[in-house]
Amino acid sequence: MTHGPSTHGEAVTRQVLLLNSDKPEVLEALARRPDVTVRVITRKVYADLYRNHEVAYVDNFADLTQVEQAAYELAAHGPVDHVIAATEKSVPAAGLVRVLLGVPGPGFDQSLWGAHKRAMKDRLRAAGLPVTDYAQAATVDEVPRAAERTGWPVMIKPVFGAASKCTYRVDSPEEFAERHRAGDFADLAGKRLPVQVERLVRFTHEYHCDGVVHDGEVARAAVSRYFLPPLRVSPNLNSGYVADQADPFSREVLDLHRRVVAALGLSAGVTHLEVFRTQAGPVIGEVAVRPGGMGISRMWWHAFGLDLWEEFVRVSAGEQPSRPAREPHPETIGRTRLPALPGLRERVLALPGVLEVLTPEECASPGHLEAYFKAADETAAETFIAGLHELAGPAA
Repeated sequence: MTHGPSTHGEAVTRQVLLLNSDKPEVLEALARRPDVTVRVITRKVYADLYRNHEVAYVDNFADLTQVEQAAYELAAHGPVDHVIAATEKSVPAAGLVRVLLGVPGPGFDQSLWGAHKRAMKDRLRAAGLPVTDYAQAATVDEVPRAAERTGWPVMIKPVFGAASKCTYRVDSPEEFAERHRAGDFADLAGKRLPVQVERLVRFTHEYHCDGVVHDGEVARAAVSRYFLPPLRVSPNLNSGYVADQADPFSREVLDLHRRVVAALGLSAGVTHLEVFRTQAGPVIGEVAVRPGGMGISRMWWHAFGLDLWEEFVRVSAGEQPSRPAREPHPETIGRTRLPALPGLRERVLALPGVLEVLTPEECASPGHLEAYFKAADETAAETFIAGLHELAGPAA
């Protein structure tokens, strides 16, 4: 069922079909454009966010039959110029919608390369890019057979999925059997999806490269380093900093990012590429075709004067990327999540070098603060993050 008023006037407006959950940043960026009308595919739980829009509901973006019906429902209100997927789960659905409605942009196969972990690795490996050995298991039960092809130890995770949910390290067939019997992988089995099995990567540090792509070219990109890899730290303390872009490893990662964009055939969008630093050189973890979460976009704003969500909407809606209003910040910019403990925000704000501390409401993350700071260099940034984590204490 479609709800909401039709707002089409006589003036020429750009018609955007948005697939979103409750991400406010993309809505705010679209709302800044008076010539854009937004129609929305979302879940009913988010209905209140979209009261002023034409909306069609789905139970899940993975239900492509529902997505197809929702797209046709909304297309009945007039042509669609751009389809924008704001969440990882909606990327393949948006690819299908573009094909069904004849809208320019990544089609279904291309969208899978940015969301389905095995399809992504197939594409990257075919382009000669460095990825670990991997195999797809039809079910959790089939993991040991897949791991025979990759070699142990392995990381296992659903082929579709954001962040590090349902992701496990398993060192041997014996450990797998024991933990499977104990129900350790019940949430992964409950996904009812194939399982991505990947040979464990031995690495010293984990980096990410975020970029803005326009007309098939990387318009802007920057390398950042996680303080600790996301899988090795509580989500309450996810943190990192912008790396020295002139460092030889950063330059390698920037070149790798450019090659990944070419391999995916990405014409426009924002990318979030995760890269492991190993003794043999960089190895790709995953790539997403949306802005990174956990405060990465805000860190970019402090470092470069650019809002990645604004850039995402710009290039997705056929506009030119922004020109930054200022030079990059001369110091190292970093970020960390912190638990929203009583008095902690005030204590952190009082520290020299802290640029801002967002409340749970401001960063749209219940129970979390997001702190942004400047430091003299990467070593100072590491020390600063460690100090902030100490302030948070054992509750983190």
